[in-house]
Amino acid sequence: MDSYVLVVADVSCDPKDVDAFGRVMREFAAACREEPGCLSYEIFRSEDVPERFVFLEKYVDSAAFAAHRACDHYRDIGLARLLPLITAHDVRMYDRPREVPPE
Repeated sequence: MDSYVLVVADVSCDPKDVDAFGRVMREFAAACREEPGCLSYEIFRSEDVPERFVFLEKYVDSAAFAAHRACDHYRDIGLARLLPLITAHDVRMYDRPREVPPE
């Protein structure tokens, strides 16, 4: 199996902020996709709870993820503009795919 870092972020915002959140998130995701170590950055929005989003971020390795967190857009968009809109979050990082044992 290929090795990579997968980040799964489940976040919510206030329903009144959902349009602003979406605009800022699209801008942030576009900048993240340009990072050399980013393999993919996908955004999913809940059909049942429109203010809930899941981000799937894939990086070539832990150094690429660390570089992501050191980027200007991480600070200027992610921390300064996106984070204040988030009301709840659960972020998990996985360092490589693992075989699931058979039942």
